[in-house]
Amino acid sequence: MKLIAGSTCTGECGKSARKLEIVSVTNKEKAEGGKQKAKFTPLLKAPVFRRFFISRAISLIGDAVVPTALALSLVAREASAVWLGAMMAAAILPKVLLLAVGGVAADRLPKRPLMVVSSAVCGLTQIGTAAVFLTGLPLWGALACQAVFGMSMAIGYPATFGYLPHCVEPGDLGAANALVGAWTGTASLLGPTLAAVSAALGPPSVALAVDGASFLISAALLAGLPRGESTGPPRPAGAGLREGWQALRGLPWLLRMTVVDSLILLLVAAPFMVLGPGIVQRLTPNGWALLMVSFALGELLGSLACGRARLRRPILTAALGLLAMGLPPLLLASGAGVPALCAAQFLAGAGIAAYGVLVNTAIQQTVPADRLSRVGAISSIGSFAFLPLGYVLAPLLASVVGPEPLLWIAAVWTCASVGALVSDRALREFGPHASAEPVRGATEREPGKER
Repeated sequence: MKLIAGSTCTGECGKSARKLEIVSVTNKEKAEGGKQKAKFTPLLKAPVFRRFFISRAISLIGDAVVPTALALSLVAREASAVWLGAMMAAAILPKVLLLAVGGVAADRLPKRPLMVVSSAVCGLTQIGTAAVFLTGLPLWGALACQAVFGMSMAIGYPATFGYLPHCVEPGDLGAANALVGAWTGTASLLGPTLAAVSAALGPPSVALAVDGASFLISAALLAGLPRGESTGPPRPAGAGLREGWQALRGLPWLLRMTVVDSLILLLVAAPFMVLGPGIVQRLTPNGWALLMVSFALGELLGSLACGRARLRRPILTAALGLLAMGLPPLLLASGAGVPALCAAQFLAGAGIAAYGVLVNTAIQQTVPADRLSRVGAISSIGSFAFLPLGYVLAPLLASVVGPEPLLWIAAVWTCASVGALVSDRALREFGPHASAEPVRGATEREPGKER
């Protein structure tokens, strides 16, 4: 949900054998950040962030085309739905399995080269997938390309997440995350439309080649940006993973939110996404598409609004935003019409967008720079680990008890999850006003040193 979405939970600092070396924003920076308003225009005028943002924007719009283009390409080949599920799984599973490795690599090596290589490989694999469909080669070739694509994303995503603090000042992280989140919502709106236009004008697989080209353009735009050097000494891979896990455990609020994320995706998001289309399409043709557009609009506006806000308790606000996720399954279970469901989806999109912006910003401001990519990767793995299981279990359980009881459970579970989060005092009080005493150590930045 976060980091992803791409989606994360504080208490007292962990008392392990080694104390976590937390680099916090100084009191002066916090005070200044509280007075300043997030301004998007000056941020986009900054050369480094502007180029990074354009690179991300191009690749995101290309990615948004893929689900629709892939489905239409398989339909054109008269392939069964099993192939679509297999290709989606081939792209997701390697990413989840290798994210931790990508996090270790991104913290040990310069981040920009990893991002460039990942984008280039992703571009070539998507062009390869398009070539399989255009030339009529066996679909196993496209399946292999999607698996390589997922592996490459596992290396590139943690580097991209850890690179953002190298592009902007600490006080601008919220606005920077908001811009990326807002464009994600915009891409979600434009992607299916572009795929449909491509299918109307020619083979739908051409859109997959366009996605590949977007990755190659993204890689070219990253050239010349700061390398995003590691701030810590090289560590063995096993030790690096342990340090990342210790860093996550040292932030109990983040650990708690990661656990809540995983269960919400399992018990709320998966049942709604699997059972929702069939129920909504019986209400009105293209009703599900309207719900997806409403969610994307909420995501867009929620990101922009949250990026301009200066909140005293951002993580509490993020947790409360999750309540909106329970509205769509609640209304669907109660037999509400499409207009009410669209409104609920809009609020859910806004809540998820706010959650992502606030949590990602808190992670980037709190976690030491030399562990940031690992913490982001491990947290993402924890959040999304059960989602594939949810996709499998939801239809099986619905065949036994019916879809409505599962949707009621999803709504109740959302409320219980948010209650579990806000019951944590440290999570409620986390914010820029809280006093945090930096721990002196090797990971602490020196004044004036390049981030």
